[in-house]
Amino acid sequence: MRKKTNRAPAAILVALFGCCAAAVMWGAADPFVPNVPFLDWGFALILAACLVSALTAEVRDLQKFTGLPSALALCFLATAAVHFSSHNAMYGYPTSSMFPLYYAVVVLYASRGATSIWIAVTWFIVGMEIESLIATGYLFGIGSRHSFEAILHRAMPIAEPLGSLVLAGIIPYMFSKIRSAADKSPTSTIPAGATDRKVRIATPDTTMHAAPAPSKTQLVLLEQDTGIYVKSGMNELLSSVVYFMSRNFAAYSALGFVFDPQKRVFALNSFHSKNYAIVAELEVPLGKGIIGRFGTDKNSFMSGDLSLYPEKLPYYSANETINSVLAVPILSDSKEVLGALVVDSMDKNSFTEQHKDTMRRFSALAAALITNVRMRIYQEKAAKSFQIFYEASQQFITALRAGQVFEVLFRMTGLLAPATRMMVVTFNERTKCGIVYKVSGRSPEIAEGLEFPINAGLYSYAFTKRTIVNVGNFQSYRGKYYRFTPDDAPNPTIGSLIIIPIVDDEQRILCLMSIESESINQFAGETETHLSTLLGNASVAITRAQLYQKMETLATTDGLTGLNNHRTFQELLAKEVERARRYGRPLSLLLMDIDHFKKFNDTYGHPVGDLVLKEISKCIRQSIRTNDIAARYGGEEFTVIIPESGPEGAMVIAERIRRTVEQHVIMSLDNQLHVTISLGCSSMPLVATAQQPLIDAADKALYFSKEHGRNRATLFSPDMGK
Repeated sequence: MRKKTNRAPAAILVALFGCCAAAVMWGAADPFVPNVPFLDWGFALILAACLVSALTAEVRDLQKFTGLPSALALCFLATAAVHFSSHNAMYGYPTSSMFPLYYAVVVLYASRGATSIWIAVTWFIVGMEIESLIATGYLFGIGSRHSFEAILHRAMPIAEPLGSLVLAGIIPYMFSKIRSAADKSPTSTIPAGATDRKVRIATPDTTMHAAPAPSKTQLVLLEQDTGIYVKSGMNELLSSVVYFMSRNFAAYSALGFVFDPQKRVFALNSFHSKNYAIVAELEVPLGKGIIGRFGTDKNSFMSGDLSLYPEKLPYYSANETINSVLAVPILSDSKEVLGALVVDSMDKNSFTEQHKDTMRRFSALAAALITNVRMRIYQEKAAKSFQIFYEASQQFITALRAGQVFEVLFRMTGLLAPATRMMVVTFNERTKCGIVYKVSGRSPEIAEGLEFPINAGLYSYAFTKRTIVNVGNFQSYRGKYYRFTPDDAPNPTIGSLIIIPIVDDEQRILCLMSIESESINQFAGETETHLSTLLGNASVAITRAQLYQKMETLATTDGLTGLNNHRTFQELLAKEVERARRYGRPLSLLLMDIDHFKKFNDTYGHPVGDLVLKEISKCIRQSIRTNDIAARYGGEEFTVIIPESGPEGAMVIAERIRRTVEQHVIMSLDNQLHVTISLGCSSMPLVATAQQPLIDAADKALYFSKEHGRNRATLFSPDMGK
């Protein structure tokens, strides 16, 4: 079935504007004029706004008011303004102060160099004026005849303004053509014949392969298994090829597309056209239309009568009568689709088989250009990745804690992959659960500290199988797979997800690194390899940080009870004393001793005595607040630093510890053992203003408890020192 010509909508609009203008000039709208004040100025202001918009678009390289329907719409506005501002029977130059609006419209289109539209606009306006003069009887009269000399006599005053209107566009038009001719020079940045000033291409290079290296600041890579596409950096890569195509084929438009495998679209890269209505940011989906089909069949397309095909050329924003099209795919040596080249013509049967062979040669040149840039990109990315690995290794050396290692890891991972959220997930040996240790990025549904069972889900799979989980399109698996538990809070923004185990030299899992992106297929190909390499280096740093943490723990804690040792206690107490003195805050200290521990130790043996010390330390931990600091003072003595508490609050905590120990049952083989403790309490600034006096006061209160019945807590008073 033949397709209707695509000029039909434009023809309808042209006829509509012509009829409206004719109706105005013949007086059909005159009865409404008295009822609408300032009608002429209204049309004039609308026209002025359109002209300003057109000039602004010209400066900013935008495409506005370029087609014939738009031009005739401006003519209609000018006609209405001039007609309604005329105040006698002759609607034209002598009686209208808005006649210069005609000049503005004519000069606008003449300066653009659009010959057909300029001529159409000029004669449309002149024709409307002549029609108005005829309609009012100015030239021929109504119901009477005039001699030729009389008509000529009346026409002469009108010929001057209408003639100047016709001539007004000549100088702007000539200036436009002179500028276009200058652009035809081989040293120009705009190829010959270009009327679209949006086209900016480099000076043609006859070698066709010496493409300049893309700027590092513009390099944005989207990697897939099918190759690399540069979203910003391949801009106008095909400009030289497109330039020579337009010259060789005398085409109406010549265009070059580059295939984006990540989006699965053909993106318009460069174009050279005699038409203003090219869609500069066009993306043609894979498989759609003449261009999109190259992604599947990879065959050339040639037609001398495009109306026989249902496809519409997508790169024109306005309807354009294109009859002949020749398009060929750009293929690599391995037959991978890299892009497409297209030329078209308004004439029928413009292209031959010889032209098709020539286009294939252009396609080979375009493939060489794209391949060359891809190699440059690969080298740039390899150098960049090596630099990231080097900087990461240097920073890992100075990271002595696990948190510092993860900070470096998050920072360097963000340079390798486009991540919207990163997480470190560890394993809790005690609960046999995974736990979200650290999160970087916006995380509304997952918080640090989240625990989940290792039984199912993507993270559990990565833990148990010790393998990478790479999901290219996470939303497509919703309802089939989940991350932590079946009732996971949904997150519709996750596009792709990769989970990489971090293992030590013995292949034991240290933790999992999870990286998410809002875009799909972000972690395929080399991106996964680079991330694995970075995390392999991080495993050494994490192992070293864990060893450092163990050494630090051994140096600061008591090996038997797990509480702070005596040296650490003294350092922490000194800091708290200084803070309490500086800010005028209260500080209390508890000293406690296990009652009759020596006798108990002699009766049951040292192993049971060690068990008692461990159980007492647990009771102390259960009874104190989060900010309180417990320590083993030495032997069977313990101490607790209680910040921000005076004597009353400290005695409440002391009594809680005493009752907990008294009620606690210690199981040793078949024996149920019970012990009690005695406590002494002191506070600053009530009884002391320095560290050692505070300790001495608590020690005196402790001995007071032991001398007065044991299993009690005593607050120091000055009388005890006498």
